[in-house]
Amino acid sequence: MSGLALEISLAILLGAIAIDFLFGEPRKYVHPVTVIRKVGQTLDPYLRVIENKQAAGLLYLLLISAMFGGLIYVVLYATYAFLIAYAIIAIILLKASFSLTSIGQDISPVVKALEEGRIEEARTFASRIIKRDTTGLDASGISSAVIETISVTLLDDVFAPLFYFAFFGIVGAFISRVTNVVDTLVGQKNRRNIDFGKWPAIIHTVVNYIPSKIEALFIMMGTELLNYRVNSISFIAARTSTDSPNNGWAMGSMASSLNLRLEKSGYYIINENGFEPSVGDVKRALKAYYMSFYIYLIMFVIPIMIIVYFLPAL
Repeated sequence: MSGLALEISLAILLGAIAIDFLFGEPRKYVHPVTVIRKVGQTLDPYLRVIENKQAAGLLYLLLISAMFGGLIYVVLYATYAFLIAYAIIAIILLKASFSLTSIGQDISPVVKALEEGRIEEARTFASRIIKRDTTGLDASGISSAVIETISVTLLDDVFAPLFYFAFFGIVGAFISRVTNVVDTLVGQKNRRNIDFGKWPAIIHTVVNYIPSKIEALFIMMGTELLNYRVNSISFIAARTSTDSPNNGWAMGSMASSLNLRLEKSGYYIINENGFEPSVGDVKRALKAYYMSFYIYLIMFVIPIMIIVYFLPAL
């Protein structure tokens, strides 16, 4: 592979990251997550009529992945001869596959409300970004939920897409995003989705299997550089605390490194003997989030891109 192709890919990566920092997320009605969800909701009733619900769920995920992956491939292939147009479109498409800075914007009102002692407002703001009922949560419970969300967001919205971009390009990154969104649509263990959502949930787990381990390593490195790391429990112990082993690695690495007790009442407790989280810990977790990303970009994503591009010539 030519050096020019590598330079273009690196420029696309850095351009997409710059757009994220400068402009954040697109409007909700054109946001890739919204578009994927709408396509999924449109296809859902047509596939649920299939008698074998597990096969139908697998077909559901494959169809959505093929639609978006195929469309992106065609667009990139059609514009490749026009370098400037190709680069601009590629930057926009890659940015659509990950979300980096939005978590800071989302938790900012929660942090401010907690600092000012407005617990009810903090619950309301937190309910918009976390996947649980915030009714009755105290400041520590809200902080715990937000820190867990920071950890899982780093995995789903940053580490996984960029991992697959490094190996498979923009199509790989976007399909990683699709598996995450489809899992949130149908991956719940309820009566409606227990069979239909089985394979989407399994495939999402497989897709995130390696990135979750890498995230744990880089959170450890990031918190070490920030002089936060405690390593109060092993990652092995942390990951077994939740139903999702991948989320266990993500949340457990943060809980261990910051020595925090993270709890979802009735479901799990990670690092039971850790400190009760506070708003200050939310800020530390967000700093660890960004530091882990920077190290991941420099020490993993870019080196893997270089290896992938030059490996065929070896």
